[in-house]
Amino acid sequence: MRGDLDETLARLARREEALRRRAPLPGEQAEETGPGDVPAPPGEPVDGRAGHGAYRLRGGDPPEPRDPVEEVAEAVRRVVAEHPGLAVTLRVELGGRAYPLRVSWSGPEVTVGAAPAPAPPPAWPMSVKTVPAPGQDGVATDPAARLAEMIRRDPSLLEDTGPL
Repeated sequence: MRGDLDETLARLARREEALRRRAPLPGEQAEETGPGDVPAPPGEPVDGRAGHGAYRLRGGDPPEPRDPVEEVAEAVRRVVAEHPGLAVTLRVELGGRAYPLRVSWSGPEVTVGAAPAPAPPPAWPMSVKTVPAPGQDGVATDPAARLAEMIRRDPSLLEDTGPL
């Protein structure tokens, strides 16, 4: 069962990667190919975009630097936009800094903002007096707490009395 799930997820990831590579960059128009179109010669990008570092080989300008945190936020925003009601909280780390983000629906649109800071964990060690003293009614409503209190008072309750 697990292997089938892994294969399916891998196949979906390959499909999404192929679709992503075929999609035009923002600001570009999608090129339509007709039945008489000739494919691009080898070494030339099919969709008109140069590959990684190809701008240096062709003497072009380097691409405009993009913020990786914004790219991650945009990718998650697109996924959340496809699933109404979905909310995602994530933490992006870049160069030793952490960026907590929350991507969620806010009315009719998806918003990306800073995630609220998590509550601090309780102070350890906990107080020795976690069970109320005898005579207090704090544990009367919880049967497990009452049993624990009875065993604490009289440990002989746990001893084996033999066959009945």
